[in-house]
Amino acid sequence: LSMSRLSYWNSDPSDNWTLSLSKSFDIGSFRGLSAALSLSRNQYQYRTQNQVYASVTVPFGEGRQVSYSLRHDNQGATQHNISYLDFSHPDTAWGLSAASRNQGEGQSLSGNINTVTPRGNASADFTLQPGQYSSLGLNWYGSLTATAHGVALGQSVAGNEPRMMVDTDGIAGIPVSNGSGVTNRYGIAVVSAGASYLQ
Repeated sequence: LSMSRLSYWNSDPSDNWTLSLSKSFDIGSFRGLSAALSLSRNQYQYRTQNQVYASVTVPFGEGRQVSYSLRHDNQGATQHNISYLDFSHPDTAWGLSAASRNQGEGQSLSGNINTVTPRGNASADFTLQPGQYSSLGLNWYGSLTATAHGVALGQSVAGNEPRMMVDTDGIAGIPVSNGSGVTNRYGIAVVSAGASYLQ
């Protein structure tokens, strides 16, 4: 339970309170389920906004879960949201989320994926709102080193951090440094060389 009052020298005060409950439990073979309920009220200048929020999360398999949530307020606005998250692979996580609202934005679908590779970290995300807008984002975060034998891609290396070039005598696709880099088509990889040396 949390309560607060914000006072202003030139305006009426704002009162807020929130009551939150959460519980983890098991049902049969389903382990680690969780549920939450939140009730909140905001009062400001003779206007009162009440809101209820409820959610349940069901994990299944190894590193997978489905979540559902409902939000409703005293203005008649209701939002349903269902999402799926998969982080069962040690290097890749992805998720999908669908939402439905009876006011304003209507329906939406969004998703994202993040993966860690020897050539850097890549991610993508999208959002679709029919009749509103759509977006697509692509990102890559890593290290790019130009060498005499082509470009070598690897995990991110800070600007002042030393790097080490590895040559496998023309053999491509060889992982090095515990998978933090991989040789290019010319057998060249560039990885972090550890701590800087100062004398």
